[in-house]
Amino acid sequence: MTLTRAIETKQRRSQRTLEHILEAAEELLQDRDFDRLTMAELAEHAGCAVGTLYGRIPNKDSLLACLYERLDRQIQEQVGNMVAASAGLGLEERVTLVCGVAVDFLLATRGVNRAVTLHLWSRPDDEFGFRRKSTTNFKQATAFLAECKDEIAHPNARDACEFGLLTVSAMAQDRLLFGDRSGIQLRYSGRALKQGLTSLLLAYLRTPA
Repeated sequence: MTLTRAIETKQRRSQRTLEHILEAAEELLQDRDFDRLTMAELAEHAGCAVGTLYGRIPNKDSLLACLYERLDRQIQEQVGNMVAASAGLGLEERVTLVCGVAVDFLLATRGVNRAVTLHLWSRPDDEFGFRRKSTTNFKQATAFLAECKDEIAHPNARDACEFGLLTVSAMAQDRLLFGDRSGIQLRYSGRALKQGLTSLLLAYLRTPA
């Protein structure tokens, strides 16, 4: 094996190990808080040595950054899939799609999304660029809806889509990420939440300002 091939093989193996560690972290975060997760616990769950873990992720801040990079790639893929499927879709279909994707995605990535949100609340400097990347993805979803401006009653379709999407996103996050701590003991199935958010956003976009 040539030196170049050996390096590439090592790099691929290292990347697979990192992905396995991040998958293990996501599993653990589904039912516990990020600040209670220890690196030793993560190494055990991932089935690797603590030294191997620290060789790829030196601390918990780095772990969160890696988890968000993985999350951001997934978000970009979801938004890209929506845009690719947009041909011929009207406002109702697009709103239904956006709300459905948002709820499903938050449910699937609840632990990581909660950890990132709490990090942003406590660390306004946002050294990892979480806000910048989230804003980019949000604006893409907004543009996806605003393409149906002829079906939107507000005089500024883009502003209406932005405000409406921000509102339903906040509601979805509150229920799915922090609903068990809010003190308001309400339970919604994923399907019921999708339907409610879709109806709410559609009603807002179709109501004259």
